Amino acid sequence: MMQSIDSQMAPASPARRTHQPRAAAGYPLVGHHAATSPIAWRRDRAHSVHEFLCSAISLAAQLPRKHFAINLCRDRYHFAVGFAAALIARQISLLPTCRAAEPLQQLARQYPGAYVLTDHDEGDIPLPRFSLLREMEQGAGPIDVPVIPADQIAAIAFTSGSSGFPQAHAKSWGSLVMGARALGQQFGLTQSLPRVAVGTVPAQHMYGLETTIMLPLQWGWSLHAGTSILPADLRADLEQLESPAWLMTTPFHLKAFLRERTNLRGLEGIISATMPLDRAIALSAERLWHVPVHEIYGCTEGGMLASRRTTAGEAWTLCHDLRMRHAEDTTWVMGGHVGAWLQLSDRITLRSQREFLLLGPHRDLVKVAGKRASLTALNAALNCIPGVVDGTFYWPDPGQTGTGRLRAFVVAPGMTRAAILAGLRKRIDPVFLPRPLYVVDQLPRNTTGKLPHEHLKTFARHIMHPQQHVHE
Repeated sequence: MMQSIDSQMAPASPARRTHQPRAAAGYPLVGHHAATSPIAWRRDRAHSVHEFLCSAISLAAQLPRKHFAINLCRDRYHFAVGFAAALIARQISLLPTCRAAEPLQQLARQYPGAYVLTDHDEGDIPLPRFSLLREMEQGAGPIDVPVIPADQIAAIAFTSGSSGFPQAHAKSWGSLVMGARALGQQFGLTQSLPRVAVGTVPAQHMYGLETTIMLPLQWGWSLHAGTSILPADLRADLEQLESPAWLMTTPFHLKAFLRERTNLRGLEGIISATMPLDRAIALSAERLWHVPVHEIYGCTEGGMLASRRTTAGEAWTLCHDLRMRHAEDTTWVMGGHVGAWLQLSDRITLRSQREFLLLGPHRDLVKVAGKRASLTALNAALNCIPGVVDGTFYWPDPGQTGTGRLRAFVVAPGMTRAAILAGLRKRIDPVFLPRPLYVVDQLPRNTTGKLPHEHLKTFARHIMHPQQHVHE
């Protein structure tokens, strides 16, 4: 079915699915009220809703007749056009966490017939490609807004691999829309005050998809086309915008912006996710930029589940349409965009029906000399030492609580191992001091600032080789 700009159309059939919520028959592709409204910004121009819909509908007719599209577009507007076109063409967008040739080939073997949708040269990837580097359809006259069936599988997202190999999770269009609506309600957003979502995280990540693609599309906001992670680039992007912006970022990026004392004008709010945010960093950000800093708690399987204003306290507030239950050491969540009961991988203490404390993943508990500690807490202590730019403890087998030796890798220009260890002794039990501790130039973080376990494992093997040791 088709209607004009307040209206919609229906495409596709469902594919694999997990935890699918009950939803309406269909949801519109966009929630904007006027075809002339900006839906995306870049430094040199704005893209209207009309232009976006024309491009997506035109592109849908040109896409290869395949079932799976691996969307690797780096430009966020191109990603959104490709994502929308795939929806209209009844295709499922695959959103990998890694762009390397071998993992992409494995993905193509897992999803036969998959092709790469891209807006840049992908180098030596031996897969069929469809380039968005072509003239986008402009169109004229009234435009119809597609209505996508709620149960249509829109995307398959993958975990970051921080606890092992990436796991695939199918997301229906209904769950994505309901998740975007829950996100907006959690932060008291309104469609009557359009804003711009600026992100330092790629759209292929579940957090990036929710906050920088689905939130703007469903709340009548605009998305920013770029993925600026350098402080100077982000500042320049914000200065070009005509509406207040919300920054969707990570603790890793936020710490870098603060280190540079970057002047970020035009910000109205900051949302952080992918790893715990230290309260001191949040406090510094609020003082420097005079905006509230919020955190999202969620997972690839369920999307955003809860939030908190970091400087206000430790407790998290569950999304209004979700429910939690707890038994022994296990917690489940259900309702809203999550659907059926979903088991969480974190240790949680419930305070009330909607408030809880997050204690860290079950897998990050380590046991040394009969004592237990959380890698999350140890990493927080390490990273709050003045002079430490980045750092992580390393436990070869996450989730194993047997005896073993903790190591640590630290980026701390100008600091010695002795100084770092002295800082740790003030903050943690001595039995958890790393033996040994390595000072390195950088850690193998991915584009969201996470440390995939396999990457860290390979990195550790390389660093711990005798010839690779870094001494004082």
